[in-house]
Amino acid sequence: MRKWTVLLFLAMMVLPAYAANDVTTTTVTVAQLEQALAAAQGKPDTEVAQQLAALELTERLSAVRFARLKAGLPGEKSNQALVILADSAAFLDPPASEIPANSMPDPAGARQMLTQIVNYVNATTRQLPNLIAMRNTTGFEDRPQENVQQAAAVVSYSYLPLHVIGKSSVSVTYRDRQEVVDEKALKRGPKIGGLVTTGEFGPILSRVVADALKGKITWSRWELGAGVTEAVFHYAVPHDKSHYNVQFCCVPDGFNSDGSPITSVFNESASYHGEIAFDPANGAILRITTEAEMPAGELVSKAGMMVEYGQVEIGGKNYICPVKSVSILLAHTTQNQGAYSRSNYKGPAKTFLNDVVFDQYRRFGSETRILTGDNGDPNQPYGPASADAPYAAPARAPTH
Repeated sequence: MRKWTVLLFLAMMVLPAYAANDVTTTTVTVAQLEQALAAAQGKPDTEVAQQLAALELTERLSAVRFARLKAGLPGEKSNQALVILADSAAFLDPPASEIPANSMPDPAGARQMLTQIVNYVNATTRQLPNLIAMRNTTGFEDRPQENVQQAAAVVSYSYLPLHVIGKSSVSVTYRDRQEVVDEKALKRGPKIGGLVTTGEFGPILSRVVADALKGKITWSRWELGAGVTEAVFHYAVPHDKSHYNVQFCCVPDGFNSDGSPITSVFNESASYHGEIAFDPANGAILRITTEAEMPAGELVSKAGMMVEYGQVEIGGKNYICPVKSVSILLAHTTQNQGAYSRSNYKGPAKTFLNDVVFDQYRRFGSETRILTGDNGDPNQPYGPASADAPYAAPARAPTH
């Protein structure tokens, strides 16, 4: 069984020591955010961006509300601040106003929904046409307060919150149920420096649903989506059933005889949990999240990914494809004291955040040929086999 690695490699970087941040933020609901931006109409872009940077959402901001708020912003700085604010809340519950009080399904109804999800995933992985899309990534990182040992002295840097560190646009090909990124474009194009993510097309749907069916799935809630009332399941996958790997590159581990640093790749198979939001009429998955459950004391303390799906037209037909993803990773990349070694890199965590938008979908033409190192058999079954999995009907609809 293949391992599914969503969080790939982080670029080599200098790993200085820094202290914990002392940052004051104000928590707000989505409604309070809307009120604040309405009151900020007419203010300069920089001022609105600073106002947004001082906020923290307690609820998830839907794509519809995000688009409406974005349209009223004065410029690029406030735009980026809104993206950071919304993406940081991507794994939270929606506002109570977006959770209808519909009655929860009984166990038989829930099992029928699971069957629809399985059928949808198996059909999608086999029927999605060969296609090409653009993956537009904006990478964000923070910089906690830090003291960097340089040649002549220790240089202190002030704290910087999450900010843009790079952007990239590369073509992604989905062919014979395999996702292939244009590696040449990645090498010659602009570097975003931090987190690199893949798997939004086939792997995340197939692998997560297959794992979830071997774990525990519970009913969560109904949720108002864009034009449809979505059903939401919560799932949890134990470590022995997980095919989710978290990788981090590169971890220092001493020096070679010539003085060059020895590095290794952090690679941890993790248990994980998340949500699957879908159309109850046909099982079409509209949003899926994964959150790794990292052991205490690991170099990576948090890793998660959210993918939203929407209807796109390809070759004159409509398909449900990825339209946006958010990935976040916290890594303890800082050296406390002492030697340059892996064991000392357990200081405060640095945050890496990727905002990815997919567009320019088109069919993969027969005149195009892609050579890759992936020798996987395209005819091999790669989806969940059935909905025969543990199901628990909670006494009330939980929120996670």
